Amino acid sequence: MRLDRIEREENVLVDVIQCTGNPGLNATSLSCRTVDVSEGGMKVSSDLDIPVATVLGLRLDFSSELYRLEGEVRWCKTEGKHYVGLLIDEDSPDYVNWARMFQLDF
Repeated sequence: MRLDRIEREENVLVDVIQCTGNPGLNATSLSCRTVDVSEGGMKVSSDLDIPVATVLGLRLDFSSELYRLEGEVRWCKTEGKHYVGLLIDEDSPDYVNWARMFQLDF
């Protein structure tokens, strides 16, 4: 697995699947922006503070291809905006295609 971070700003639609730190966020949908991406994770900016260990559904449209992924929030920090670091679940529906994109050095 390549862990190189590639700066890339793209819209990502986020669905909160499970948030034990703030159950009121469960089933919330929001639009976020990627800051950087890698094969195994990504950093996104959000208008909401999303607690560590929250499980998210992600929909990204990169290079005319739609990726449906799931990820877990591993860290969060606030610097004017909220930033979260996500670990992508390798069992996500489109993980194989997502990982292939990094093999091609996009």
